Amino acid sequence: MAKSKKKRQQDFQKVKLKVGKKLPKGDNVTNLSFKTRQIKFTQKIKVSDGKTAVTRNNLGILDLLRQCDHHSSTVRVNALCGLKELWLNHHVDLLVSSNVNGYASILKKLSTLLIDNESVVRHSVINLFKLILAKLSPKSPTSQHTHSLGGSLFTYIHTYLCCAMNHIHEDIKLDALLLFDALLDTFPALMIQQTGDLLKNLVGLISAPAYIGSKACPTTQKLSLNPDSKLPAMKYRAKVLQRIKRTFMEALKDEFKNHHSNPETVICSKWCLTNPKQKQNSRLVPKQAERKFSTLFFGGSHELDDYITNPSSLETFVKMAIPVLLQCWKEAWASIDEHSTSDVLLPADSLEVMSLVTSIIQLMFVLCFTSQKSDEAARDLKFQMVSPEMLVMNYLQDFDKIFMSSFPYTAQVFPELSRKRKKNKILQQTNNNESTQLSLNLSLCDLMCGLYTDVTLRPGKSLFKIRDYIQRVFKKSLSTENSKVVVRVLTNVFCNPHSASYFVSCYRAALKHYLSCSGETSHKNIFYKLFSFMSRTWDGWEMETAGPQPVHSYERNKDIQAIITDFYESLPSLLRDVIKNGNQEWTLEIFTLLNHCCTQNCLASLRKSLMNKVSETLDFQGTLLKCDNQHIQNQLFFLISIGIPLSRDLLKQILYCMRRPVEKPVLQQHSVVSHLIYCVILNIRELVPLKDQVEFNQMSQLQHSQLSDHLRFLFSLQIGFVSEELEVISPADSVQHKTDILCVDFEVQGDQWARHVAIAQVVAKELANTFLPACPDKGYVQVFSFLGNIEQLWKQTFMTRSKLHVLTVVSLLKLFYETSFQHVPVKLSAEFYDFGSIVLTSTMFALFNKEQPISQDVSQQVKSELSLCLNQDKVLFTHVSEKLHKNVEGSRILFMLT
Repeated sequence: MAKSKKKRQQDFQKVKLKVGKKLPKGDNVTNLSFKTRQIKFTQKIKVSDGKTAVTRNNLGILDLLRQCDHHSSTVRVNALCGLKELWLNHHVDLLVSSNVNGYASILKKLSTLLIDNESVVRHSVINLFKLILAKLSPKSPTSQHTHSLGGSLFTYIHTYLCCAMNHIHEDIKLDALLLFDALLDTFPALMIQQTGDLLKNLVGLISAPAYIGSKACPTTQKLSLNPDSKLPAMKYRAKVLQRIKRTFMEALKDEFKNHHSNPETVICSKWCLTNPKQKQNSRLVPKQAERKFSTLFFGGSHELDDYITNPSSLETFVKMAIPVLLQCWKEAWASIDEHSTSDVLLPADSLEVMSLVTSIIQLMFVLCFTSQKSDEAARDLKFQMVSPEMLVMNYLQDFDKIFMSSFPYTAQVFPELSRKRKKNKILQQTNNNESTQLSLNLSLCDLMCGLYTDVTLRPGKSLFKIRDYIQRVFKKSLSTENSKVVVRVLTNVFCNPHSASYFVSCYRAALKHYLSCSGETSHKNIFYKLFSFMSRTWDGWEMETAGPQPVHSYERNKDIQAIITDFYESLPSLLRDVIKNGNQEWTLEIFTLLNHCCTQNCLASLRKSLMNKVSETLDFQGTLLKCDNQHIQNQLFFLISIGIPLSRDLLKQILYCMRRPVEKPVLQQHSVVSHLIYCVILNIRELVPLKDQVEFNQMSQLQHSQLSDHLRFLFSLQIGFVSEELEVISPADSVQHKTDILCVDFEVQGDQWARHVAIAQVVAKELANTFLPACPDKGYVQVFSFLGNIEQLWKQTFMTRSKLHVLTVVSLLKLFYETSFQHVPVKLSAEFYDFGSIVLTSTMFALFNKEQPISQDVSQQVKSELSLCLNQDKVLFTHVSEKLHKNVEGSRILFMLT
């Protein structure tokens, strides 16, 4: 009972009140207070009129643009989604230039949101930017607005992009780089025109002014470090450096296109580092002026090898940027273990930054190459990118100390893990590191060897390191890009006569690699250009006979001479593959190089070997003379003229190309045919001694065979047909005909007459004027000529034929005409005159009797040739007159002729 009473007392205790205190309200009192809440509608509910484009929520473009300025990030994101929906469904209407609320209004509004504090808003802006730019880009196959982003619109976007790149928050800066990439992908030309502000802002992302006060140089920069950065310093700098490199790459491509579209252009205004409205001149260096510097300073990843521009406004930027880039290199180097005993091991981040630094410096030097300034004020400047000598003066010491102190560099290789996914990931990262490592080392070789185009620079320790590394590179499998860099390195070294002899082992390794490449491959073409340059430049040949010394710029080096000789001997086999694949440009290069070799002061034994190998390679009937490239034909004709051995089969091929097919022969122009005949004539003069009878009678059996083939070739040109056609037109009989009248065929096809007259003229003149003078002192009292051999060929061929073609008759007329001049010491025999009179008499009877249909044009031309020949050659006229006087019809014909 006591316990129950105590509990009841606790439940109903009396509250003690104090004086001045208010009584508390009871628990059962009703609370009459209330609160109100506001409902806000972010979207207006309205009905579309069907004329304007709206979203599925019936919001037009003006409503969405207005909501982009809302204070709520959710509303802004929804507005951007609505704009994206409108663009995807109605982009054709929004692209119309007359539409006031078209794509221009959207891009301007999106530009203002680049500096939005919310990342989700910025990402939506960048995604929508990419969609719109893809449609506006001139690269788009459906785009018809190639300049839709120019003018004030791009200036508006450019302004806010620069603001985003200069923002205090790192996230906004990184997002600005994404838009920078999108603009560079779609509108590179517009981005290049705004290079000044963009490049300075890119450099400003990783650096800050180092001066304090007004006395220091305002261009001096130092690396900036953000302790609150979400990214490691190396990764952040790599992102920025990648954009700088891409900008220079696009600028270089733009200059390359401009150069090839108009090679004579010397003024362009693509690069502006200040106000884009103030165009600054950039001079394109002509090819002749830029040869010794043409392959300088290219990174390992680009393909432009022979183009250098001169934007003078870049000099100030380069002066500011190179110290920053060198500081980036030093910062990347500071994270490496300095106690490495062998090759320095680079982590992936440091390796990427160092590779980007090297490539950017190379690209800047390429774009900054200029000629010597004439302005007196400019001459006082310490910084002038005018020549390799100035580059050596400004940068060689710093580059040698910073870049080459621990060359070559090696990437870190991570241990493989047991799990398959991680193992593959590690393996892929290792392969990427090795590729970047090779690119970095080759870029450094390229950069440093570019300085050695200064012919006054002597080899140093860094050059020997490069030599040893290049030798090791050839033991690896080289990609196309790396091969180009290696070739550039060796080419630049060869430009310096002081350093070329130190790289003989590298040139020998390059030649071995070149010879191992099969067929017509890109690798073979790359290394072909190296040895082609070396062979054109080298003048250290040893002369077999006494003569004038060549212009000397290299010391005599038998090792280099042997390398060039081996390269020349490989050209005929390469020519066979190139001709087979129909590569006309490369074919022309090889022919030009062979002509250079055979005409320069090279070894006579090498020239003879090359000529024989080329003769075994050529195929005129297959591809060479059939190509439309006039330059290839000219180089081939020149090679023939300097003494390449022409076999009977090759001469037959040339003959077929001149004659067949009749309607449209392979060689169509008469001038080309005549030029080829002259080259074949010069060819035999190079191969066979035709200066005096003593040497002529001492010629070898091979030379005798070559001369015999040459005479048969000239005779085939004279008769107007190849042997197969002659047998069809005029089949030979078994016995010799005694009749004085022959049958003449006057059927001529197409342009056959004019072509044959030109050929007959050249051949007849050559046969009449080729003779060996008499040498009474040495027992040769008579002048020797080849007319006797030609007479024998005529008799052997036509004495047993009763039918001739009018083209053969014209050739005979040309031969009598050319040999009738007084300066020709050897005349045709009386027996041959008798044969000629029979042919001409038969032709006259056929013309004047008109027993067969003859074209009036052909008839008139034959009569003209007959009159010209008979008026010139009185002996032939006498023989013909005797034949015509034998009958009345002949006398009438003779009367008409006289």
